[in-house]
Amino acid sequence: MRSAKYSGAGAASEVISIIDIEAPVPGHGEVLVKVGAAGLNPVDVKIRAAATDFGQIIYTDLPGWDVAGVVAAVGSGVDAWAVGDRVFALAAFPDAAHTLAEYAVVAAEDLATAPSTWSTAQAGAAPLTALTAWQALEAAGVVAGQRVLVLGGAGGVGHLAIQLAAARGAEVVATGSPAKNELLRSWGAGQTVDYRDDQALAAIAPVDAVVITVDDTLPPRGSVKAGTAVVTITGLSDDHAAQLASWGAGPIRRILVAASGAQLAEIAALAEAGRVSVHLDSEFPLDDLAAAQERVESGRVTGKVAVIVDPTV
Repeated sequence: MRSAKYSGAGAASEVISIIDIEAPVPGHGEVLVKVGAAGLNPVDVKIRAAATDFGQIIYTDLPGWDVAGVVAAVGSGVDAWAVGDRVFALAAFPDAAHTLAEYAVVAAEDLATAPSTWSTAQAGAAPLTALTAWQALEAAGVVAGQRVLVLGGAGGVGHLAIQLAAARGAEVVATGSPAKNELLRSWGAGQTVDYRDDQALAAIAPVDAVVITVDDTLPPRGSVKAGTAVVTITGLSDDHAAQLASWGAGPIRRILVAASGAQLAEIAALAEAGRVSVHLDSEFPLDDLAAAQERVESGRVTGKVAVIVDPTV
C-alpha cells in the first residue's frame, strides 16, 4: 500500500515522502480500515518538525491519527463492525496510529459510524478536534443555560467547540477576526469579539466557562468570575495560571484528548440531527501532504485541513 513517511526532522517539503509498504493486518479487537481521508492538526506538524516525542504523544515516521473510510477486514473478537461499514476514528492517540496510508488498523472501540450528513473528507478531518472540543466542554462541566467563551473560535477545535456548546444549550461568546463573524454566528456563537480589539475584549461579561484553543492566551479579566471553569488544550504559563487563580477562576485544567468511539458516536448523532458540521478549509491529495502540512503551519486555517487518500471511498 502507499503510505506517508517522514525521513527525520525538518521542513515538510524536505522530509515527507510517499512510499510503498506492506499493508497491516488487524489483530484481536482490531479493524482494518480502507482509508478515504485523514485530518491534519497542529500536533502533526509539530511532531514532524521535531521528529521526537511531543510530551505524551509518540513520534513515528509513519504519521497520522485521524481517519475515515470503510471497514476492509475485522480481526478476531470483533462483532460490532462488518466489512463495508462507513467509519471514522481518532486512532490510538497519543500512541502511534499510522492513518496517512491506504489502509490503517484501528482498535474497534475507537471507531464510530461516520455521519451520513458529512463527506468522507469531513469525517476524516473531525475526530481529534471534535473529541478535543467535546472533552474540553466535559472538563468544564458545561450545561444548558451557561455562558461559554471560546478563545480561537474559527480554528479546528474552536469551531466545533462553539457548535457542541450550543448543542448543549449554552450561550456562546467566541473570539475571532471580524471577517469570520458570519461563520462564527452560523456555528452558534451569540456574540463575536475581535481578538485584536482590547476594548471589546474587556467588555465581555462574566462567563461560566472558558475554552482556550490558542497558545498560552489569557481570557479577558472581565470574563472571569469566581468559579469560572478554564480549560486549555495548549497549556498556560505559570504566570497566567497564577493570575487566573488570583481572579477566583477554577477549576483550571489542561487536557490531552483521548480516543473514544463512544463519544464520537454521540457527536455523530448530533451531526445526523444537523447540529454539528465540519468546516473544511482545504483538501489535499496524499501526494501533496507536504503542501497540506504547510497550510496547517501557516496559522491561517479556518476549520480543518483534510488529506484525501482515496477519493472513491
